[in-house]
Amino acid sequence: MIPGRGAPHRPADPNTSQSDTEEEIMTEKSPLITDPSLAKGKPGDSRRSRVSEDLSDSLTTDKEASWLDAALGALPFELSKERVCYVAELLLVLTFFMSVGPVLILVNKNILKDRHFPYPILVSLLGQGTSMLFTAVYFRVLKMQELKMQDQVTWPFYLKNMGIVGAGTAGSLALGQIVYLYLSVSFIQILKSVTPVLTSILLVAFGIEHLSARVWFCVLMISLGAALASYGEVHFRFVGVAIMLTGSTCEGLRMVLTQKLLVNLKFSALEGLYYYAPITTAWMLLASLLLEAPVFYARQYAEDPGPNGRPLDALRDCAWLMALACVLGVAVNLSSMLMIKYTSSVSLKLLSTARNAGLVLYAVIFGGEQTTFLQLLGYSVCVVFFALYVYAKSGQGPGTASRPTTPATPGTGPPI
Repeated sequence: MIPGRGAPHRPADPNTSQSDTEEEIMTEKSPLITDPSLAKGKPGDSRRSRVSEDLSDSLTTDKEASWLDAALGALPFELSKERVCYVAELLLVLTFFMSVGPVLILVNKNILKDRHFPYPILVSLLGQGTSMLFTAVYFRVLKMQELKMQDQVTWPFYLKNMGIVGAGTAGSLALGQIVYLYLSVSFIQILKSVTPVLTSILLVAFGIEHLSARVWFCVLMISLGAALASYGEVHFRFVGVAIMLTGSTCEGLRMVLTQKLLVNLKFSALEGLYYYAPITTAWMLLASLLLEAPVFYARQYAEDPGPNGRPLDALRDCAWLMALACVLGVAVNLSSMLMIKYTSSVSLKLLSTARNAGLVLYAVIFGGEQTTFLQLLGYSVCVVFFALYVYAKSGQGPGTASRPTTPATPGTGPPI
């Protein structure tokens, strides 16, 4: 033993044998070995073997753990444990985001057309109502997060400002569902590329943004690409295109009204959904009662309900799909919130465009929808110039659009 640490130093006794000295040293060093007979290594003593093995395993484990930590610490940042975990989480979030949106679109299309339940406002109402319940439980019941803007959002402010924004959101959601009764999935995804064009025009018209020449050029090319794709559409229906453009206009108005009326509020995606979902659900309930309820009632009690059958029978047939659509609606909002957390809003827009392009390919290859070369060419033009449009407006390159004169739009997640 070292003098001053543990037992006092004793001079060596010349009458003490070497084996006895080794026995004392082993007994002093190991607090686990209190019996000197265990330190001698007598054959056939199982207790001595177990204690020695446990002590050896403990020392080996500590050495391996310290060696592993040292090895991980010596790796470059790209291969470090934190970096690997972050990349793994990002891949999971990306897979989640890229899958739930298209699945929701296909499920809604199946309900409205294949299951013969042509009540799109009611379908959107159920999805938005589920999001409302989810956020109410999240914030009010479980108290998982505080509402940072609750002092600013008073009842007069909510009914006046958010009531108008909620109307635009409800119009965008409802018309976005109605269009599936008239147009194919692939053509609808192509027409969605027109939304930033209409939004940019409205933002300039209301004096919220001033766009550079490069941004205007991208807007013009997106418009030309959409026109080319529409010209190449085999099953072109003017009513469906008009509904789609009206829905895109409502989405643009929603963004404009959000920036004009909710200037001082900086919502997170989930908190924004908490405030928007109730008022949007109320508007959609009103629209469904006025437009769909009379038709629903007449077909349910008519002697001849028509080729689609009675609505309640169709509703029972697709009840599980309705429940799935409601869950997916919440998942879409959560996936967008996670994508913004792990990347940025610019990446969210670009990935949404890539997701729509993937859905177009899926509808053509697996859904059997007919698409012409001219239509795909026009859509390719839209995708390329939309990416340039987002890049220019993000302020990452030269000749970008000027910054908005008002704070950024509070995030509410993409519509369900």
